[in-house]
Amino acid sequence: MKRGEVAFAALILALSAGYLGMALAMPRGRLAYPGPGFYPLMVGTFLLTMAAGGLLQALARRRIGTEAPAGEGAASGGTGHSLARPLQLLGLLLVYALLLSPLGFVAAMTLFLLAAIAVFGYRRWLPLLVMGSLIMVVAYATFILWLKVPLPAGLLGDLLGG
Repeated sequence: MKRGEVAFAALILALSAGYLGMALAMPRGRLAYPGPGFYPLMVGTFLLTMAAGGLLQALARRRIGTEAPAGEGAASGGTGHSLARPLQLLGLLLVYALLLSPLGFVAAMTLFLLAAIAVFGYRRWLPLLVMGSLIMVVAYATFILWLKVPLPAGLLGDLLGG
């Protein structure tokens, strides 16, 4: 195990703590009427929790003297496969950004989710559609219905008259 993994996890933890600190300074509002700091507070808490878990995992591996499982990061043997998924996801994000305005949030996000889930190895259609649909329903309920974020309706909004 390299020290770089622990150092990187510690850096992400520090950045997450800084982000959460800035989010705490923003007005949060109430659960029924969230303010501009409510969502950043949720994101910051999630980031800090995940970063702390990553740091603990890296420290535990270092203490035990084990490597990451095959296929994770540098321990995958340097075959170049560790960059394939992040690059594919970056490409999907770029396509999503290009399609967001013309197709609208719901259609573009649904396509992005289906493709991203497939990138992570789910090849059977039923789990792919179920996961993509559930995530889209949660995203729609959170951003459009609850937080009232004005996201583009796109082609679907034009067809439905919205």
